[in-house]
This record gives sequence, C-alpha cells and structure tokens, in this order.
Amino acid sequence: MTSKTFHSVYIAVRIAHRDLLDFWKAKMVLAMSMLMPILLMSMFGFIYPSSTTESNNPYKNAPLGMVVYDDGSFASQVADQFRGIARSNNLFIVRDFPTYESARAQIVAGNLYGVVVIPSGFTEAFESKRQTFVLITVDDTNPQLAAIIYGEASSITNQISANLSASIIAKTSDVADRAWLSEPTSPERRDLVSGVTNSFEFLAPGFMALTVVMGTLAGLGSAIAREREQGTMDGMMVAPVPRSAIVIGKTLAQTVRGMIQGLIILGISIILFGVKVYGNPGLMVLVMFLSVISFVGVGIVMSSLAPDQESATMMNFLLQFPMMFLSGIIFPIQQLPNWLQYIGKVLPLYYAGDALRKVIILSASPAQIAPDILILILYSVVTLGMGMPVFRKAMTR
Repeated sequence: MTSKTFHSVYIAVRIAHRDLLDFWKAKMVLAMSMLMPILLMSMFGFIYPSSTTESNNPYKNAPLGMVVYDDGSFASQVADQFRGIARSNNLFIVRDFPTYESARAQIVAGNLYGVVVIPSGFTEAFESKRQTFVLITVDDTNPQLAAIIYGEASSITNQISANLSASIIAKTSDVADRAWLSEPTSPERRDLVSGVTNSFEFLAPGFMALTVVMGTLAGLGSAIAREREQGTMDGMMVAPVPRSAIVIGKTLAQTVRGMIQGLIILGISIILFGVKVYGNPGLMVLVMFLSVISFVGVGIVMSSLAPDQESATMMNFLLQFPMMFLSGIIFPIQQLPNWLQYIGKVLPLYYAGDALRKVIILSASPAQIAPDILILILYSVVTLGMGMPVFRKAMTR
C-alpha cells in the first residue's frame, strides 16, 4: 500500500469516526431512530390481518406445489380433483414435485406460495374407512399471504371431501367411523418452519431492512447537507484531502451506523417479542451490510443534489415513504397491481427484506438467496459508481 493510499484510508476513517461521534452526541436523533422501529413493530404486530375471505382474494393463479406419495387410486382421484378445481376457479397453478423437500426448496426460493402433500397410506386409510388428511404447507414468511393460500387450499380439500361424503352416504347405511362418514378427507396444516408462532417472527426481518435503509438515507443526507450549510464541507474540499476519501468516510460511517441499528432492532425483537434466528447469523450480517451499501450511493446522489438540509430531508422522505409500501415490508407485494409490483421489484429494499426473511425464518442457504445478494451487489456498484462523480461535480459548484 502506497503512502498516498494509506493517507486516503486514514482520512476516510477519521471522517467516519467524526460522523459517528456526531450521531452519538445527538441523543434525541439516536433515541428516535431506535424508538421508531419498536413503534412500527408494535403497531403492525397487533393489527396485521391474520385471515381473509375469498371475495377479497387478490392472489389468482398462485403457484402451488403438489406431492403425491401414495400411488393408490383414491390418492390419484383426490389429486386430480384438486388440480381441476384449482384450475377451473383460477386459484392455483399446480406443479407436481417428486418429494416434499424439493417443493419446500421452491417455497424458500420464492417460486411457490405453498405445497399440498398427499401422504403414503392415503388410499389404504380411505378403503379401511378411516379419515384421511391432506397436508398443506404455506410460505410463512408472509402471514397474510399464508392465510389466504392455506384458506383456499383447505376450501378445495373440503369441497372434495363434501362430494365424497355425499357419495358415501348415498351408498352406505352403516359406518363405524363417523368422522370418515362426514369428512372422508380433511386438510391439515404442516408448518414450513417448526416453532414459528408469532407475527413478530415475520415482521422483524422486514423492519430490520426498513430501519437500516431509512437510517442510511436520512443519516447520509443530513450529514452531507449539514456540512455544506455550515461550511465545513468547503474546508474539507480545499484541504489536501482526496475527495474519494470523503465519500468513503461518509460511507463507512453510515455502514457502521446502519449495521448497529439493524442489530439493535434484532436484539429488541429477540428479547421483547420472542423472535428467533433460524439461519446463519453471518449470512444475515452479510445481507444487512449489502443492504446498507446498496443505499449509500443513492443517499450520496440525493444529498449532493439537494441545496440545503431541508431539501435533502424532503427528497429522502419522498423516496422512503413509497418504498415502505411497494417493497413488501408492511403487506404482501402480490396485493399490488402488476405495474406497481414491477416498480416494487426495482427497489433494492424488496431484495433486502426478502433475503433477511429467508435467512432468519427459513434458514436459507447462500445459494437460495443468491439472486437477492447479486441484485444488492449490483445496486451497490452502480449507485456508488454514480455517487462519486455526482458528489465531485456538486462540490465544485
């Protein structure tokens, strides 16, 4: 490492250290930045809808997996009827899988909303006049979506069961198992992740991503705009300091700040709301880091273009507020019209929240969240590449 490079790194670390000290001294800002996600989690945790009705179901032709372990005629009959009802009502696009594990992997990858399993021994139980069960697993990372998908799959199963019951009653006068007579087959929920019992398990990762992103944008915008108003930025610009070191220093400070905020939110969720981390903590930290970096460049561009701190705050607000509702953090992105879904999937917050949910709740592997990671890296490279020249140009005006 050359002396010039070492000097640039030293200056960047000093700038980052100063910015973090300013943030620490602003006790009100520090307290509010920690209080906001607690209020959000508390508010949405109690009002988050847990069920819905068919009349307001926005999920038509939802992708659903089916696994048939039983090779008997009754299992084939139920599976065929399920596919037929799902297709005729435009409820599900049913895809067949050889094993539950392969279908579950597609849920984790985001390609399925759920999976229906007809277990082995299904036909034998029916022929022995015992009640049978269809196992249903849904994507528990999204409680509202899970409730709708489970409700629709259960409704189809109950419809099949009602038809079978009517047929049995018409043919049989004496049946020992009354449960089999009234309901030959019944839906039974099979949890995607065992032990996940409260809504905060699903809200916490999204709010972690939201807090990290909002803190990064607000902190970076305020830091650069404030120094421009106070004139301290002019002092740094005329000093023998590489401008890249200024940007790196600001980036480093916001990265540290964002990571700390995210970890505090996770700690609060674990202590107060019983949230558990089922995945790799190191992978979770990597996603958080990439989430911060992907928005640093955006913050640099916006704060460089803003003439004052108030304008920078307004620009950040105009970006943050729509992101909350378009990125699947507060409610399922699938509820939005298709054109709004496309906009939401352009925003890096969507991929940050998606990756954190999969790691924390579903214990996803790096390969399973590779698309999210690659998109966050791409955003980081592109936005930081844009931020550097915009910052230099803005500082020379």
